[in-house]
Amino acid sequence: MKRKLIALFSALTIISISASFAAPTIKPLTTFKILPIDQDIAGSIIGESGLVLFGNTPTGAYVSALNKDGTQKWLSTITESAIVTAGALDATGNIWLAGASAVLPNPTETSVISPSPIALNPDGANIGEESQIRPNLNSLTLWKFNSLGASEGRYQLNLSAPVLPTSISLNKTGISIVAWQQAGSLFVSCNLAGNFSKSLTIGKTTTKLDVVVRDNDGGSILLGSSTELFLATKAIGTRDGLILKISNNNIILKSVRSGEKGTERNWSSSTSSLLFGGFLKSKDSSLATITKFTNTLKPSWTTRLKATSGAIVASANTGGFYAAFENSGKGTLLALDKTGKVQATYSFSGKPISLHFHKNLGLYLFTSEQIYRSSS
Repeated sequence: MKRKLIALFSALTIISISASFAAPTIKPLTTFKILPIDQDIAGSIIGESGLVLFGNTPTGAYVSALNKDGTQKWLSTITESAIVTAGALDATGNIWLAGASAVLPNPTETSVISPSPIALNPDGANIGEESQIRPNLNSLTLWKFNSLGASEGRYQLNLSAPVLPTSISLNKTGISIVAWQQAGSLFVSCNLAGNFSKSLTIGKTTTKLDVVVRDNDGGSILLGSSTELFLATKAIGTRDGLILKISNNNIILKSVRSGEKGTERNWSSSTSSLLFGGFLKSKDSSLATITKFTNTLKPSWTTRLKATSGAIVASANTGGFYAAFENSGKGTLLALDKTGKVQATYSFSGKPISLHFHKNLGLYLFTSEQIYRSSS
């Protein structure tokens, strides 16, 4: 009986939360651009000159800029064996892409391939040549482009195993990157000249870092999820949302866990002012979670809404925020004030991937199939 009452109370709480945050009218977002089906959009950036897209195609990685009407302004390609997965702008408008590439061989080395013995082929079958094996992408790589799409530099950190960057954050003090490796998540920083620091392995195979936010003092805040022990803080739920504060010399200073018994949680989106977006899943419900944290990493307010995806977040020019999530194919975008109160609600189709707001260009929301826009 007690369990039934608890379940009923939880359901009513979710309903009341959803109702209290419902705006009187829901406005549909305007489609800005349909994305090409042969392009894997890994991410996007917004700056004074407009939108920048980056991603991968069957023939290589690319970065492109769009005009205000959605047409392509310029396109630059990366033709080496590589994949780009994260990007950011610096203060002067340069584009920094993070990804993985093959370790460049010594140019003096040559490969010798022994000829294969000729086999009998009595049936006259058409036998094609063996395809070239793609080398392991063991090098964490940064590519720098200027605002016109011209290459300004390429920087490598060679590692002993494949790597996949998930987030990059930069400011005048340097660049912070988090990445996935099979043996544990990775954190590394470098200066704006491309000189890497010593990398730091975070946890083991069950820790996943999705976001990094670089501080002005050269430290970083890392977001993700984990089941592992950090600074003597044990897991609360089946899987906890994880927040780590890292010093500028790679020391873990603070560990904050977001978890509840029997739930899986994560943090996968953040603004520079520490509004975090994530996901909470239990046996009975799935919720998008939106929480504003203070500079000491203590929550000041939180919102949970029924959803089938995590929340992604962005800052507004009013001191407020935007948050987007999906619920069974139907997307919802909320405009929030600085206290978390909903000011407007918008609709779209699909699962949100990235969200940007620029004071001169407006709001842009990306799904896997199209870009939506609002001038609000």
